[in-house]
Amino acid sequence: MHSDDSVSELVYENMLLSRYALQGAPPQSRREALDRSSTVLLARLQAGGPMSVAELAQSFGLDISTVHRQVAAAMKSGLIERIKDPEGGVAKKHQPTEEGVRRLAEELEVRRESYQRFIADWPQEDVTALARLTRRFNESVEASLGHSWPRHYPAES
Repeated sequence: MHSDDSVSELVYENMLLSRYALQGAPPQSRREALDRSSTVLLARLQAGGPMSVAELAQSFGLDISTVHRQVAAAMKSGLIERIKDPEGGVAKKHQPTEEGVRRLAEELEVRRESYQRFIADWPQEDVTALARLTRRFNESVEASLGHSWPRHYPAES
């Protein structure tokens, strides 16, 4: 068991990380910022291939109605399209549109540039350690929920 102080610090710092993640990447620095749900949906579909709303809901651990609303909003924005199941199943699948792929790449690049500014004076081994530990934490959460996330890191520009 870990000390309550260490776990409390981790919780607090993670809350701040989610707040700081987009600072320095204002919406005015790009044509249009993607909202959080569209970013996560697009990233999941790009990493794992076409999925139905039910498959997305299961992979996120959310109820179908929530994911359905998020997918509908992304479709209305032209970011996601509905297709026939490539494997011949009955359920319709969803995949990113060309616009969705482009916007996700733009969003992740803006975030990468923002992070790069924050850690510019860090030694490479610290950046590597933070990335490794963050992935380890996320994989622990995924394992406990039974929902692994496929990882395909975009290449740096």
